[in-house]
Amino acid sequence: MKSSILALAIATTMAGLTLPVMATDVISSTVNVSTPAKQLTSDEWRTMSLAGNRILKQTGDALTALADKKDDAAAANIEQGLKLAEIINEALPESTVKTEIKGEKLSYTESESVKPTFIPIYREYDTIDVLSAVSAQKAAKGKQASSAGVPDVTYAGFDYTGVQLDLAMAKRDLQSAQDLIKKGDTTAATTALQEILSTGVSFQFSTMDEPLVRAMDNLRLAEAEITSKDPGQAKIALAGASDALKNYEKMTGDTRSKEVKQLYTELDDEQKSIDTEKPETITPKVSGWWGRVHSWLKL
Repeated sequence: MKSSILALAIATTMAGLTLPVMATDVISSTVNVSTPAKQLTSDEWRTMSLAGNRILKQTGDALTALADKKDDAAAANIEQGLKLAEIINEALPESTVKTEIKGEKLSYTESESVKPTFIPIYREYDTIDVLSAVSAQKAAKGKQASSAGVPDVTYAGFDYTGVQLDLAMAKRDLQSAQDLIKKGDTTAATTALQEILSTGVSFQFSTMDEPLVRAMDNLRLAEAEITSKDPGQAKIALAGASDALKNYEKMTGDTRSKEVKQLYTELDDEQKSIDTEKPETITPKVSGWWGRVHSWLKL
């Protein structure tokens, strides 16, 4: 009897309860990124890199001019740097990012065009040394920061595999320096230019990329030697590129070993025939090989 009464009481209690309903999200979001209509080729990236390299050169030359009290020369270098920044910005591929955020009653939608922020600076592309000034500024900034308890920052002796330039920062600081020179504040202008070298440039370190960078270095050297009509030195450079790719093959495993082997086989074959080929025949091939290696880098 007692069990019957207890069962009835439980049933009555359960009948008065409302089972929980799975609630919908009170806030949700979606982000869609379109693919750029035009992708840059490896040769276009090389040109982009050269332009970024020149921005650093113009910045360094402007700093030297300011130190020598040659404000007009500094302003002329800054103007050239700004022109290069605009050329790069116009050429960068553009994507559209559409963001939608929905609440229970309100929703937010925005569509914006975005371009890459960082420009790769290929260290083998130009014989003019622009990175020593960068390392010096980074080291100087690190020493200043260390007085506040932050360890010194220096890149001397590091075997980096890549360098990137923050284009937006470079353009902003060049414009700022230009305006400050017009106002006669060369000290602040110097600080703005130094920021490009100390903060706007970042070094990359990658064990996997190191053989690829060495291969690119050697291919660029081979191209220069071929143009200078020195097939003997070009052959040595091609051999260096081939050795680097063989090391990369060991590191990459089955990921792209077939492609890598095909490429270094072509390099080895070229070394055998380079003495009998015309420079105008070899140069496009070397440029194409450089592009293939470049496509494997993690940019």
